[in-house]
Amino acid sequence: MNAVIFGAGAVAEWGRIRALLGTPDLVICADGGVRHALALGLTPDLVLGDFDSAGPAVVAEIAARGIPVHKVPTEKDETDAELAIQEALKLGATAITLVGVTGGRLDHTVANLLLLPGIPGKVEVRVLDTSAVLWLLRPGGRITVPAQPGAYLSLLPLSPEVRGVVAEGVQWPLAGETLRWGQTRGVSNRISADEAFIAVRDGYLLVIQAWE
Repeated sequence: MNAVIFGAGAVAEWGRIRALLGTPDLVICADGGVRHALALGLTPDLVLGDFDSAGPAVVAEIAARGIPVHKVPTEKDETDAELAIQEALKLGATAITLVGVTGGRLDHTVANLLLLPGIPGKVEVRVLDTSAVLWLLRPGGRITVPAQPGAYLSLLPLSPEVRGVVAEGVQWPLAGETLRWGQTRGVSNRISADEAFIAVRDGYLLVIQAWE
């Protein structure tokens, strides 16, 4: 089951995001993220949050359309985005795409990216941003990334070390290297073939294809 979760972060470039999303099986919105779903013409299966960012007009529209709502306390231990991920997993999501979880408050952006390694390994994970696509690679993971005009490819560790990193089809290849916190070796590479092949042996790696 392909699930998309919309957060309330800033989003533009709707054409690119719409093309990458395809037709999701499940749409969950975290609070003000419902605005993004509605802008894309998607009807949420669930909207949850404390509704501090959705606004009265949006809340009224949700109610008028009969969209299921799960209201949570303002004072809680999890962010709305984390609760939305939990709901998607409960409903059987096998792939999760997150939209609107970056580009807003910096603390929320960092917190949302740090949620990714906690998603069970059987679930594919990616993040769509206004100017980037992000994928999570877990231990033993591999991915091919198609070349895109003007795009950079960055590899950032989400664990203290990521060992056995392979990057082929790129300007600066890696052959079983280790990427570590506190170093920027994996930033701003470029795909030099039709596609890049990225793999890791141990650790959690964030693969980012970003445009200017």
